[in-house]
Amino acid sequence: MAQQRNSKGEAEIYNTLEERVVLKRTIGYFSGVNFIVGVILGSGIFISPGTVLLFSQLNVGIALVIWASCGVLSMLGALCYAELGTALAASGGEYLYIKRGLGPVPAFIFLWTCIIFMRPAAMTVQALMFSEYVVQPFYPECFAPTIVKKTTAIAVLLIVGTLNCLSTKWIVLVQNIFTVFKMVALSGIAISGIVYLGMGKTENFHAAFEGNIPTVSQIGEAFYQGMFAYGGWNCLNYFVAFK
Repeated sequence: MAQQRNSKGEAEIYNTLEERVVLKRTIGYFSGVNFIVGVILGSGIFISPGTVLLFSQLNVGIALVIWASCGVLSMLGALCYAELGTALAASGGEYLYIKRGLGPVPAFIFLWTCIIFMRPAAMTVQALMFSEYVVQPFYPECFAPTIVKKTTAIAVLLIVGTLNCLSTKWIVLVQNIFTVFKMVALSGIAISGIVYLGMGKTENFHAAFEGNIPTVSQIGEAFYQGMFAYGGWNCLNYFVAFK
């Protein structure tokens, strides 16, 4: 009986402590929106279009259908996460939802899988792509040396990690600035495309679905690349307790 009461008391203390953990509210609505936009408009949007078209066997019509399908799937996922975020108003993202739904063990496994494999791999791709765009202009007549690109990527990761450790406000400011730059760059690309269409350059849309038909595995790979470009819509739920 005494042991039972002890366990019950410990559980109550744990639950009380868990409820009292409140994150410092330093991220507002504007920064939250910029965060999501910045994460979705990451390296994927600059590297995936070519690979989606490549795995679509240069079939423009199929590539456009894949892009539209990836957009619909991402929107459905974002709506599901929005509902979860309003129902469970606490930071933690998938960890919190898995813990509430399946228990602490699956949540623990998922968390460490993210920390050891998933997040580092994604950050590596983003850092390498950033270094590619930063370094290559300094080597106009040849490919930039691999060691220079890797060193730049490592430096970027160290700087971003240090800023995250030092101040949330600083990293939010940096995120907002880079998001604006990316929006300007992508807006320029989109406007250029609209101008070209207005000039009557529609050759790529003539018989868009004619040509080689990709295999099932190639379509799957194209979907993977497209979803990578749309990835990031779930990240706001990691700090839904901020304001």
